[in-house]
Amino acid sequence: MTDKLESKTPFDFMGWFQANSRLTGIVSGVVAVAAASTWFVMRSAEIKRINAERGLSQAKQSLTAGNAALATTDLQRVATKYIGTPGGTQAAMLLAQLNYDQAKHVEGLKVLESYQSKSAAGPALPEVWTLVGDGQIAVGKGEDAVASYRKAVDATDKPGAKAVLSAKLARALMATGKEAEARAIWERLSTDPDAVFVRSEAQVRLGEMVVKSASK
Repeated sequence: MTDKLESKTPFDFMGWFQANSRLTGIVSGVVAVAAASTWFVMRSAEIKRINAERGLSQAKQSLTAGNAALATTDLQRVATKYIGTPGGTQAAMLLAQLNYDQAKHVEGLKVLESYQSKSAAGPALPEVWTLVGDGQIAVGKGEDAVASYRKAVDATDKPGAKAVLSAKLARALMATGKEAEARAIWERLSTDPDAVFVRSEAQVRLGEMVVKSASK
C-alpha cells in the first residue's frame, strides 16, 4: 500500500496551467470585463446623480430669484432627464407643486406619472403618492385619491409618517362616503402612540361621527 502511494505522480500545476492557458486567459478576460462594466455602471450612476443635483440647485436659485419661468424649465429638464435619482425626484415633486399652486393640477399630475415606482422615486415614493393624491382630490377624483393615499401609506415603514398619511387617507375616505373605513382608521389613530400629530384630529373626527350617527 505504501509503495503504491509513493509511486503516485504529484499534480503538475504548471503543466496544467500551460495546457489550459487559453482557458484561463478567457476566464481572466471575462472577470476583467465584468469588473470594468460594474465600475462603469456605478460611475455613470454617480455622474447622473451629481448632474441631477446640480440641475436642481440651479432651478432652486432661479425660483429664489423670482424667475419662475426659468425655474420651471430647469425643473422639467431635470425631472425628465434624471429619473431614478434623488435630484430628479425632488425636481418632479417641486414642479408638480408649482403647477398645483397655479391651479394646473392636470399638468402637475402629468409630471409625477414617471415617478410612481420605487425604482424611479426611491425613498421619496410615499411623498410622490401623497402629491398624486392631493392633485386627484383637487380635480374631483376622490376614488383615485383614496387609492393613491393607500399606496403612500403602504410605501412608508416610518410609524409617524404612516400615521400622518393614514389621516390623509381617512379624510379622503370620508369625502367619498366611505365612513366605516374612515372610522376604523380614526379609531386606530386615536390611541396610536406614533400618531402624536394627528391624534387630536382623530378624536375630534370620531366625536363628530358619533354626533352624526345620533342625529340620524
